Amino acid sequence: MTAGGSVATRSLAELRKAAGYSQESFAAAFLDMARRMDVRATVSVRHLRRWESANPPLPHPGQQAVLEALLGVPLAELGFAVPQERVAVASEGSLQEDTVQRRRFVVDVGALLGASVLTPTRSGRRIGATDIQAFRSKIADLYTIDHSQGGHVARQAAVRVLQSIEKAMTGGVYLAPIGRDLHTLVGTLHSHLGWIEFDAGRSAAARAACTEALTSARLVGDPLLEVRALDSLSLLAVEQKRPWEAVAAATASGEIAQAQAGPKVKSVVALRQARALSAAGDYAGARRALSRAMTWQDRSDGDTDAPSWTAFAGQVEVDYATAAWHVETGKLAYAIPFLRSAIEHLGPTYGRNAALYRARLAEVLMRTGEVEESCTEAVTGARAAKGMASARLTDRLRMVASLAARVDTAAARDCVEELRALGVSARKQRAA
Repeated sequence: MTAGGSVATRSLAELRKAAGYSQESFAAAFLDMARRMDVRATVSVRHLRRWESANPPLPHPGQQAVLEALLGVPLAELGFAVPQERVAVASEGSLQEDTVQRRRFVVDVGALLGASVLTPTRSGRRIGATDIQAFRSKIADLYTIDHSQGGHVARQAAVRVLQSIEKAMTGGVYLAPIGRDLHTLVGTLHSHLGWIEFDAGRSAAARAACTEALTSARLVGDPLLEVRALDSLSLLAVEQKRPWEAVAAATASGEIAQAQAGPKVKSVVALRQARALSAAGDYAGARRALSRAMTWQDRSDGDTDAPSWTAFAGQVEVDYATAAWHVETGKLAYAIPFLRSAIEHLGPTYGRNAALYRARLAEVLMRTGEVEESCTEAVTGARAAKGMASARLTDRLRMVASLAARVDTAAARDCVEELRALGVSARKQRAA
């Protein structure tokens, strides 16, 4: 029993390990949290070992604030003997436990000690750093599902994760920093859902998800999450033939990225700007945006702080975007080497994108009269796409089948038949 009258439920070492930290990575995370909170507090691995010993020394108030923020558990429940006055200080400030509900959560990022506090209204399961880490792992798994099976399957998994997080937010008990993390996870998940819904051909649902992500980003003051949401909204606006909105969203994203982001994010933003400007008919502006994307990509090798959602970005995406620009400007033959390069260098984990890029190459080849090559690429892409539920991919393959059906050669006829056997009908659809 601690001086505050609470029984320590899990030790500091147990919570640290459950959250996926080694002693070294925990010390680094502690320093990062202290910087975000603007608290002068440090910890070394040696100091951490003393905290995890049988009779740990009591952290000073600044260290207490960071520990509680990082793990989401009051100091009295981490195995420390906390004097009553230290327990009282925590209960009167922004570290008080809260059953913060979604849409009511307001916290100024980097100013935890001045955050708003709501009075607890009920008891519930304690939500801590271990839960946050588990949710992050589930969200990371969605990327694998999306790239290997397509948007329709990934959407089902994403909805289940979102329901779990929202249940924790509305029914759990947690400290303000954990509330902020939960809200950030909701925004992250909605951003990913926006892309998944887009791939599944559900534009209205994609737009709603991106709007939710943008709301969450602004509530928690996360500029990179806001950049991601605006980028997705820009892509959707292109798809929905709203070029003015696409350019506005991409421009707003670029302004935030310029002030807050590293080279990797800036490269992604420039690619989105190129897509939006092309859709608006500003091909010169799009060309300049592609140049910026290449410049930032060249500088991104040492960008260790790039968010996980930029992992897809690289020379492959620059090549594919350059090919798209050539197609938009009517220079189809110039697009072919860039598409081939993108396909060649795309990693094995991006199965859906590999099939999509191959289908795009097949379409361009068909339009330039390279029928046999086009058919080879189309059939290869359709075989790779078997089992994937992606509306964008299906539409692109159907476009190729429709173009092949208009060509009166044996190769084209065989292509149409083989595509039909693989589940791709020669029915023209608008390609994404």
